[in-house]
Amino acid sequence: MTAQRHEAGWRASAVAAANGIDRAVARLCETIVIAVGAALLAMLAANVGARYVLASGGFRFAQEVPERLFPVFIMAGVVLGVQKGGHMAVETILLMLGREGARTMLLAGHAIVIGSYLLLGRDILLLADMLWVDRSPVMGIPASYGYYTLAIGLGLVIVVTATQAARVAAMGPEAMPTPGPEELVS
Repeated sequence: MTAQRHEAGWRASAVAAANGIDRAVARLCETIVIAVGAALLAMLAANVGARYVLASGGFRFAQEVPERLFPVFIMAGVVLGVQKGGHMAVETILLMLGREGARTMLLAGHAIVIGSYLLLGRDILLLADMLWVDRSPVMGIPASYGYYTLAIGLGLVIVVTATQAARVAAMGPEAMPTPGPEELVS
């Protein structure tokens, strides 16, 4: 009986920790999507207005700001999509494997995703280190900025993939997030 309680305690702790991490990542990414989306909209609206008021035909930085903010917006959305199970998945084989086989396959898939994104993130950071000298013409922002954004986004995808793996390990394949019906494509 003590071993079963210990196992149940470990599983409950793992799920609670994964849920807490996921809530924090979701709040961060939701805040980023809202703030950056609002900034992009305000910037574009202000530039349209400025075209009619300023002799220069708008703000000189109006093209660079969206170019720098858009990667942040997209990566935050990607992380939220992974968290909610909104990524592409083929589940035919999982259905044929049974519960334990599906758990094993899901955990192997999560390990592959984490390993792949770690390697990709490393290479992105190496590339970003080389591109810091290439700067945007008006604002002087290094081209490496977008690559660092991508690396941070991949790091957050790794975190949410690890939390999904922890829940699958503790609870089984039913712990995988299920997208809403409006997100499913048959």
